[in-house]
Amino acid sequence: MVLTSLALISGLSFGIYGYQTLFGLRPRQEFERYAMARLRTFVGTMQLLGAAAVLLGLVLPLLGALGALGLMTMMALGVAVRIRIHDPARLMAPAATLGVVNAVLAVLFVGQIVGADSAAGP
Repeated sequence: MVLTSLALISGLSFGIYGYQTLFGLRPRQEFERYAMARLRTFVGTMQLLGAAAVLLGLVLPLLGALGALGLMTMMALGVAVRIRIHDPARLMAPAATLGVVNAVLAVLFVGQIVGADSAAGP
């Protein structure tokens, strides 16, 4: 239940963020403010792929773990960029929160993989 809920939160959030990053005006302006305009398309695409991986992880836990680790890393880098440009903490909160959500997801997905391996026996 927790795994499914967190996967839905992450998958839907990053699906929306990825779409906005690729096609929205505000994210375009934000990436310019970060001095990273050339990375916007890459980041948006990775957000969409990560969202898909986390959601598919409900069926394929290894894919979910990899997607969650990738999104967690992206959010850690996002917080680092915001620290570098001296953004207030309130602007870092969404990235930090989603980073923690994806760290927990990675652990839960790995737990499923390990649990499935031990249930299979020697």
